[in-house]
Amino acid sequence: MSEMSCPTQDWEQAIKQIKSVIAARIKVNYQGEIEEVHILASAGRVPKQIARDVESILVAQFDLQIDHKKISVAQVEDDEDVTLAIIESTRPKLIGVTLRTVNGMAEVKVEMLTGEKIIEGIAQGPSSAHNKLRLFVEATLKALSPLTLDKFIFVTEDVGVTQLAKQQIALVSITMITSAGEQSLTGCALVRNDDREAVVKATLDAVNRKLRFLRND
Repeated sequence: MSEMSCPTQDWEQAIKQIKSVIAARIKVNYQGEIEEVHILASAGRVPKQIARDVESILVAQFDLQIDHKKISVAQVEDDEDVTLAIIESTRPKLIGVTLRTVNGMAEVKVEMLTGEKIIEGIAQGPSSAHNKLRLFVEATLKALSPLTLDKFIFVTEDVGVTQLAKQQIALVSITMITSAGEQSLTGCALVRNDDREAVVKATLDAVNRKLRFLRND
């Protein structure tokens, strides 16, 4: 069975039947191949076991083989309100962004300062123009993970730079997955000197709509 022959909603619904799984989100590429599987689960089971169960159910029900490295599992306490899982923190301040490209692959690093601590996130992938912007979103979200205590799953949906009233605007769309379900988040930021920095600030703007302690100047 090819991956294109079955909608992702069916795969996600099957994964939700696994013990301890609260929510699931699958990202596919333009060929319909699975690129990422994000799982939110309650505590009590080892994440590796949950990942193995995900592999098993996709093979058993849909004849889909997936690399376990594509599966990420975040856990919350059974009685925990994930909206209260955010720690109080000084708002992050962007220090800088870096981009390295080698043989058609790109590595993006985003560094921010929160209080007296430097946090950073790194993302890697193909170095196409659009995908590099996505990597800046993903690197920003990875940098923020210590502040959210890994209680949320963030999935990058889309990113772009457009023109509005003679101004360049960075736009970001993110899906946040919690035990209560999915929520779409959007953010924007003016491109002043660097569209990459604007994408980072737009990402912070999107996340800030749910996590009030995160604000970007």
